[in-house]
Amino acid sequence: MMYGLGQIIDMTRGQEAYEYRKQYRCSWSSVAAEIGYCNSQSALRAAKSYADSSGMPWPLRKASKGACIYKGRQHGMTWMAIAKNYGQTIAAIQRCAYKWAKRYGKTWPPR
Repeated sequence: MMYGLGQIIDMTRGQEAYEYRKQYRCSWSSVAAEIGYCNSQSALRAAKSYADSSGMPWPLRKASKGACIYKGRQHGMTWMAIAKNYGQTIAAIQRCAYKWAKRYGKTWPPR
């Protein structure tokens, strides 16, 4: 299940893996861990199957670390949670996201 616009959206696990990767652009290992797959290949195969059957674009590429941090913050993740995911300090991930935002002309702080 994913949450969108204040409501819970029921979806298949393949769709959930696809949408999670699309939204956060994180690694397939992260997708697998978050959704509950046993490994990254299972998550990737399920997402690919969903994309093929529903005509969605494939493949979904991983974004840069700065972009992932910025997008995670935009989607409501706390700096603490993001820092924990990357095993770094809050200051380090904020600096990384800040540099990415400035490089690509994005607003700071992420909204």
